Amino acid sequence: MEFYNLQSVLRRHRNAVVFAALVSIVAGLDLLLNPPEPGRVEILSLPFIVGAALLLAIVFWPEIQKATPETIEETLGHRFLHRVTLEGKLIPFLPLVGLAIIGLDVAYNAFISPAPTLMIHDSVAIMFGLSLVVYPFIPQRFDRERDFVVLFFFCLVAILVAPLLIMQVIRGNLDNAVNVYSSTMLAPELQALLRVFGIPASLMTDPSSGAPGLEFLTQTRQPITVVISTACSGIYSFSIFASAFTAFILTEFKRVDKRVWSLLILGFVASYFANLLRMAIIVATGYFSDTTQGALNSMLIAHSNAGWLIFLGWISLFWLLMYRFLFPRTVPDMPAVKKEARCALCAEPLSPTIPGTMCQCGTMYHMTCAQEKKACPKCNRTFMWHEAQVEPQT
Repeated sequence: MEFYNLQSVLRRHRNAVVFAALVSIVAGLDLLLNPPEPGRVEILSLPFIVGAALLLAIVFWPEIQKATPETIEETLGHRFLHRVTLEGKLIPFLPLVGLAIIGLDVAYNAFISPAPTLMIHDSVAIMFGLSLVVYPFIPQRFDRERDFVVLFFFCLVAILVAPLLIMQVIRGNLDNAVNVYSSTMLAPELQALLRVFGIPASLMTDPSSGAPGLEFLTQTRQPITVVISTACSGIYSFSIFASAFTAFILTEFKRVDKRVWSLLILGFVASYFANLLRMAIIVATGYFSDTTQGALNSMLIAHSNAGWLIFLGWISLFWLLMYRFLFPRTVPDMPAVKKEARCALCAEPLSPTIPGTMCQCGTMYHMTCAQEKKACPKCNRTFMWHEAQVEPQT
């Protein structure tokens, strides 16, 4: 299939392409910031992000090329950033702000932090700083894309980094900060969900880390203890989803109506229950094992693989529902094609990206379809390839 044919097919199904790209980007970011197996980050995450970027580039490149400052829509996110930067006056200074954020984070870990190691929240802060550094240098025709990136990391800092840093100051370290969330919002609820599934479990607290956990007996009466550490809490995956969805809403809509608010709240609540379901599945793999070692091995495998797969499945379902209820099936930004401007051979509409030709009798065809015929099926005239190309009718 030639490139322009592929592009035409993808543009006719733009919502589906954007849906697939969003799922891939969110899954890639989750694997990048919260990898199940350290050392395999590039292998796991980069194909998701790079593949999604290529899909979006193929679909939106013609529109980006035609975009001008007059045609760029003022979305919620654009207006928000415009006001934050004092009507755009502070945009030239954003690289300095970004470098300051990166410098402060590095300096804190080098001279103040008791554990001078770049953690996940440090990576988020550095990425946010980098997005501010490059923001003024991105051409204005990529206005929506650069707004999405900056707003995504801004939301991630507001939802994940800032609360964790505040709790870290209060509780002493990052793990203790997450333990507060796990003790109140995860462990009791997980215990109740396991009992619904017929798995009796009791709450406990790990004396060495202070993290909450569960104790239960396998079907063969082997004792198992599960500690809900920071990596097991799911707080990073939830924050990535919440930030991506919020940034998407801000860069796609000019205003927020009741449907958007309802879906946003439903998404957050369902994401929370999806995280509980993920943890319940991990425990269940241990509960149905025959030996203690087998239970531990099964839970480790489920923790490394089932967690992000469940998250990816949940994200796919949520974005699919969002596109079903928030977006029309027709593509609003595609050039409208009259019903009669269709190829008489394949019955598909003529497209700006696929050359067309018209017979002397007035019947129109895609050039690629007509080349398979020696004469017009309507009037039996021999095709004359020097005739003028048909411009797409709008």
